[in-house]
Amino acid sequence: MKAIQDNNTLYNVLSPLVQFGTRCHYQRFDVHGLDNLPTDGAYIIAPCHQQALMEPLAVLNFAPKPPVFLARADIFAKPLIRAILTFLKILPVYRIRDGQSSLAKNNDIFDRSRDVLLDGFPLCLMAEGRHNNRHSLLPMGKGMFRIAGETQLKLGDHPLYIVPTGIDFDEYERPYANLVVNIGEPIPVMPFMEDYRNNEPVALNEMRQALATALSPLMHDIRNQEHYDEIFTLCNILNSSRRRSKGLTNSAWNRFRMRQEISLELDAMALSDNKKTEFDTLAAHTRDFSDQCRRLRIREQMVPDHWSLAATAASLLPLAALVAGVATVPVVRWLFLFCLLSYPIPFLPTHLLMRRLIADSQFRSSVNFGVRFLLSIVYAFVIGIVIACNDGFWMKHLADIGPWWGLVAVALLHIEAILAGPTVNALKAIGNNVRYWWLRLVKGKAMHNIQSTFEYIRREFSDDKK
Repeated sequence: MKAIQDNNTLYNVLSPLVQFGTRCHYQRFDVHGLDNLPTDGAYIIAPCHQQALMEPLAVLNFAPKPPVFLARADIFAKPLIRAILTFLKILPVYRIRDGQSSLAKNNDIFDRSRDVLLDGFPLCLMAEGRHNNRHSLLPMGKGMFRIAGETQLKLGDHPLYIVPTGIDFDEYERPYANLVVNIGEPIPVMPFMEDYRNNEPVALNEMRQALATALSPLMHDIRNQEHYDEIFTLCNILNSSRRRSKGLTNSAWNRFRMRQEISLELDAMALSDNKKTEFDTLAAHTRDFSDQCRRLRIREQMVPDHWSLAATAASLLPLAALVAGVATVPVVRWLFLFCLLSYPIPFLPTHLLMRRLIADSQFRSSVNFGVRFLLSIVYAFVIGIVIACNDGFWMKHLADIGPWWGLVAVALLHIEAILAGPTVNALKAIGNNVRYWWLRLVKGKAMHNIQSTFEYIRREFSDDKK
């Protein structure tokens, strides 16, 4: 039987396209720590797991060789799905919930996993073994570490590493959010092998603890689950003031770092006997702030991060000019329609449809990505054929170069896919800021209360820092 890690021509053709689609699904796709990937031995990539498919896609984008993944076995139930997942280099791993008898099948899976590592390909296992729609590290299973120990036995003196990898999404469900990958220093398996030979359970626990200790600082890990919502809200609404105080730019990486920093301080406040009362007061005001924002259906981050009225008004000028151009200038009108029809997918609110159709929130972003990716592929072929075969409607308004416009449309789709994230997010930002100032006009008292509550929160947190 052909090994799953063996070369596959069709996979090699499609993989770059999927990687391109993944990067375009986010406005920013930041990868840090690539130099931590080992070059002197085999390694297991161990990311945190908060979304079903998106972490594996992130790993696919930075792994130097095609990685092989392990996923829960129940999604392999249907033969067609099994064939697709196998083509994508994904192996099933069985859990006790799949039935006691199923666990024996893991012996073959572990053997194949060892072969992947022995052949020099990275193996990727989600560190927690199950996904979690919270920015928190879950307890880890032992399967990864059993594979690591058994593989190191076969490798002998050749090193094997476990690479902790933090992956952070600033928003889970909306397309064109930001993704940060934070690769940590590899953990060598060799130091655990003496215990592994003498007392395997002890060694597995040691490896599990070492990975948890290494992975937590690489991700946004909110430890206080009782006040998770309040801490997460504070990490977002206090982010900009913290960045400004440190002279940091508004980048995806800096926002991630500040969320980490703020949540660590808040976790410590909640655990401190001296500051517990202050934390409870801060949490109560944060809940009140969230409730006020929810009643007005305004995003919490708009309160600290809204634009000035002048900037909001200025942002409408280019839109007004575009509308005027489309309405009065034929060339502008046809170019605008051509660009829009070349790639309208970014403007489809498919994430709202996912909320209605998919109950499990961790799967929504993954399904949304798949739907938008497939729609993009299908639409590229359709629009290319339609434009290439149409000599009248488009050609007389663009250029008399015949069917080459089909190729132009396909090329334009790729360009627009790259620009889609910044464009859509800019339009959303304009809309959100216009709505913010409209609410200031028609709901002045309620907006004043929201702003006052926020200022109290920022002041109290700043006082705590002094």
